[in-house]
Amino acid sequence: MSRTTAILPQIPAPSMLYERMLLIRRFELTMEEEAKAGRLQGTFHSSVGQEAVAVGACASLTHDDLVVSTHRGHGHLIAKGGDVFRIMAELFGKEAGYSGGKGGTQHIAGVDVGFMGSNGITGGGIPIATGLAYSLLRREKPNVVISFFGDGASNQGIFHESLNLGSIYKLPVIYLCENNGWGMSTSTQSVTAGNSIAHRGEAYGILYKTVDGNDVDAVMDTVRAALTMVLHGETPTLIECRTWRARGHSRSDNNQYRDKEVDQKWMQRDPLAIYKARMLEKKRMQPADFEKIEAKVEKKINDALQKCRELPPIRPESAFEKVYASVPACPASAAFSGVRPSILNASATSVSADGFVQKPYWQAIQEAMCEALDRDERYFVFGEDIAEYGGCFKVTRGMFEKYGPKRIVNTPVSEAGIVGLCVGAAMGGMRPIAEIMFMDFILLTLDQLLNHAAKFHYIYNGQVKIPMVVRTPMGGYRGYGATHSQCLDSMLMKIPGLRVITPWSPRDAKGLLKTALASDDPVVFVEHKALYGTIGPVPIGEEYIPLGKANIVREGKDITICANSYMVSLSLQAAEVLAKEGIQAEVVDLRCLAPLDRETVAASAAKTQALVIVEEGHYTLGIGAEIAASVQELAFGYLDSPILRVAAADVPIPSAVELEREVLPSVEKIIAAVKKALSGRG
Repeated sequence: MSRTTAILPQIPAPSMLYERMLLIRRFELTMEEEAKAGRLQGTFHSSVGQEAVAVGACASLTHDDLVVSTHRGHGHLIAKGGDVFRIMAELFGKEAGYSGGKGGTQHIAGVDVGFMGSNGITGGGIPIATGLAYSLLRREKPNVVISFFGDGASNQGIFHESLNLGSIYKLPVIYLCENNGWGMSTSTQSVTAGNSIAHRGEAYGILYKTVDGNDVDAVMDTVRAALTMVLHGETPTLIECRTWRARGHSRSDNNQYRDKEVDQKWMQRDPLAIYKARMLEKKRMQPADFEKIEAKVEKKINDALQKCRELPPIRPESAFEKVYASVPACPASAAFSGVRPSILNASATSVSADGFVQKPYWQAIQEAMCEALDRDERYFVFGEDIAEYGGCFKVTRGMFEKYGPKRIVNTPVSEAGIVGLCVGAAMGGMRPIAEIMFMDFILLTLDQLLNHAAKFHYIYNGQVKIPMVVRTPMGGYRGYGATHSQCLDSMLMKIPGLRVITPWSPRDAKGLLKTALASDDPVVFVEHKALYGTIGPVPIGEEYIPLGKANIVREGKDITICANSYMVSLSLQAAEVLAKEGIQAEVVDLRCLAPLDRETVAASAAKTQALVIVEEGHYTLGIGAEIAASVQELAFGYLDSPILRVAAADVPIPSAVELEREVLPSVEKIIAAVKKALSGRG
């Protein structure tokens, strides 16, 4: 990949640079006035005083170069060519806004101009920009990503993970720190160690430089030099632009904590005033030129404001649109008042299988991945020790030898960085498959997984999709202890925009994973460690199993046992014992937790008139609580005994076999719960 200096865009005319800076300034000041007048809802983060950074950085970008922004992103979007009216409409909460009123000031994307989103999480966009750069590299695109972030983000762990990833993969990304002197009300100097933020690049072997962020020419020249080096594959770069936040952190911050003398010195270095004086001194522009630009900008702002005031109220029903990319959310049955996604059936229908073959669970999972990799170059597997080693549980064994290091990619021990990079890569057109070694470690990824992967399609109003799968093993019964034995599936199932799959059988493992890989939504595919070696029939032919449809794996008439993952095995064993005593238990395998098939469980419970729910996660606020509530809403009149739950006790999972056995569900505990549930029947 190479794009020489000769074909970088021409340096913009001084009039254009000044116009862009002034447009940002007038936009911010106008929005401040609207906020003070009570016509602007929500919060507002002004970039007054920082205009030179945005304009200088974006001045040499092409249309196809990409930008990832921060919570203070209006200026970045305007500098990249965004429509002022659509930005303004977004802030007013109108459907004509870039994010349809769903994102507001902190969550705007303008994908049509290469602006891949502002972000309300400090540092949250840095790994996403890294992933977008990774997608450019894999697709051999001669473009670059600029990741804007503030000084506060440089003290986040994800900043360091991202720079390391960018450096080791030599990605076309410019990390641009907009150091405005303050992390909300805390001075940067008081909480940031080292000579400068820029010097942190040295630790990762990347080029770095500190520049005057109030001098648009200096910023532009530095970024142009960085573009040349990055696009020739040398290294990423880290640029620190030192500027000053002229306003408080947000609309409610009146800046009382700042030194007025220091403030005044910075105000004398206003980037617009500096540039105007320079152009007049060098006679590159005349006073009349500035007057013409000022009139043009004023008209553009006033026209946009008037147009916004004429917009109709936003449609309330749009709140339920674009939660998922593959299918829209739709109302469930009238008996259930919530809103859940329908079954993913686009390109995910079952095809009649041409016979079956017995295969282990792990191999079924691998086959689903291999079929995707064989079919489409956009798929790649990304995780710790997955290449030559074959993964911690050997699910990717042999894949490195077949597909090579570009498709089966070993990563650093950087769980948040792994998932963040995959989010960005998915936004950039790839279809990553991330592996998190133990589900316990998924806690390190939650910002990227829950705040970004699950929300971006919605908060950016459908402008981006996140087609990625995160595979991870859960569960105990192996004596691994509290940090390697947890079932955190119930924690994930409540996040709108995220799909959660917990397959039990080898057939389901393959068929559901194939559907997940075909989905345009982020999916967490949870495998149980105790199931990897289990063997079962897998179709020889192509089969996609729809998401959100529970499976009745054993028919019965006396009581329903609802379970998922490895708990289905224990439930079936319990049902066999109960059958010898004349109790016919129906066993329902949930298979998916999001979307959750409440109706099948309720219908089974209505038939048997009794229900026991089995889960390996902790008792309090678990899957069982949600299922019990749903069945009460859908089938209360049919039940003739209390709904009971079998779950892990509310203590950390201990390591000793005897203690682990005491805490986790067992066949004996399931049998006892069934008998208790049936004891009240006449």
